Amino acid sequence: MSLFHSDNEKEEKHSGILGAFSVDNIKWEPGNDEDASLVSFRYPYEDFPNGSYLQVAQSQIAVFTNNMGAGSSTDATGAGDSQVSVFVGPCKIKLDTGDSRFAPFRNAAHSLTGGSSAFHSVVYFINTNYMNELRWGTTEPIIVQDPEEDVNVHVRAFGLFGAHIEQNDSSLVPIQVRKFLVKVVGTRDRYTREELTSFMRAKILEYVPDLLAKAIVDQEVSVLKIATHLSDFSSQMQGKLVNYFDEFGLTLDNFSFNSIKPFEEDLAAINEMKIQRKRSILEAQGNAAQMDIESEALARKRAREGYNYQQERGMDVMESAAGNEGSAASGLMGAGMGLGMGVGMGGAFGAGFSNLANQTMGAVAPMVGTASASAGMQNGPVCPSCGNVNPMGAKFCLECGQKFEQGVACLACGHLNPVGAKFCLECGNRLTSPRCPSCGAELPEGTKFCPNCGTKIQ
Repeated sequence: MSLFHSDNEKEEKHSGILGAFSVDNIKWEPGNDEDASLVSFRYPYEDFPNGSYLQVAQSQIAVFTNNMGAGSSTDATGAGDSQVSVFVGPCKIKLDTGDSRFAPFRNAAHSLTGGSSAFHSVVYFINTNYMNELRWGTTEPIIVQDPEEDVNVHVRAFGLFGAHIEQNDSSLVPIQVRKFLVKVVGTRDRYTREELTSFMRAKILEYVPDLLAKAIVDQEVSVLKIATHLSDFSSQMQGKLVNYFDEFGLTLDNFSFNSIKPFEEDLAAINEMKIQRKRSILEAQGNAAQMDIESEALARKRAREGYNYQQERGMDVMESAAGNEGSAASGLMGAGMGLGMGVGMGGAFGAGFSNLANQTMGAVAPMVGTASASAGMQNGPVCPSCGNVNPMGAKFCLECGQKFEQGVACLACGHLNPVGAKFCLECGNRLTSPRCPSCGAELPEGTKFCPNCGTKIQ
């Protein structure tokens, strides 16, 4: 090292006698598109002479650091912190670096510290241009739950985002720039847009999958309809990602989903589930319609034949009770129905039977109650002739020997008629099939000619 020339490669060289009094002119003028796309650039020279000029262009921020105020790092006053100055372009600043402007004095001082300056200074340039249309996309599928089908679906998401470093708000600029240099750039000489995109893409993928999956579930959006919600999801994600970008000194300008696509096999499975559900609904509707048609047909049939549903059910109950020979209800039904069937008949015949049925049932009831209380056993059929209560399962009366026979139910009104009756005592409907007057053959309902002899039926 000579008095006029320094051997430190990181110091800018100035030749000649005048060079001994020269200062550095610090500026960044990218010479090609690659350099112009840099996000951060560290000036190649450092340890600047006192009085050097820092020129900051428009859309640039310059950060000047030096340790001119160095002291103990444990000093509570912060004297050990380096000086950090932030300059927003366009501007021109004269720097106070702590190093002598006169080269012989400066080099003599550096020789005492091994050839480098004791007042180490560096300049970083930050490009503040807006960085738009930065691409992002998922590398691994996002697992979301389809709220309509209640199944897990794998989706991929792709989109764009844009960011910049704050330049307009003077109160935020120093804070944002220092966060960006410390947390993102570090000590790199050059930091490209591709590196920033890769860094922030990784941060996006830390948060977006969970945020997207939660939004789909909370808003109950089926993956089949997700394409119509891209704008809403984009706005929601941008609002939530702003704070994450701010942690790194960046302002998030835009964030969008270009597509959110489920895997083809998952999409096919969901479509099949929807088709099967639709088929089930249509089948259930068809069954319900068929039941309605059958019910209407039965209602028309009952109306045509002169009875209703309640009468039909009563007839079924009476037939079931009359057919159970071993029950007490069978005996009572036989006694009551055998004697009271004539209540509905017109004229004196019906009235006489009605009175006889009422008198008989009035006599039978106390006898049944007395027998039940005194015998203390399970009662069977009541004899319609003598009113004796017989044991369960008896086919003949133990008092008079009367055989217990079942009546004939009327198909029109359900009334149970005595054995051998040809007409219903309640409504007068024919109980037996008509017979041919010529040959005596049984005739089906509605027959106009005898199927046996061909005689015309009146």
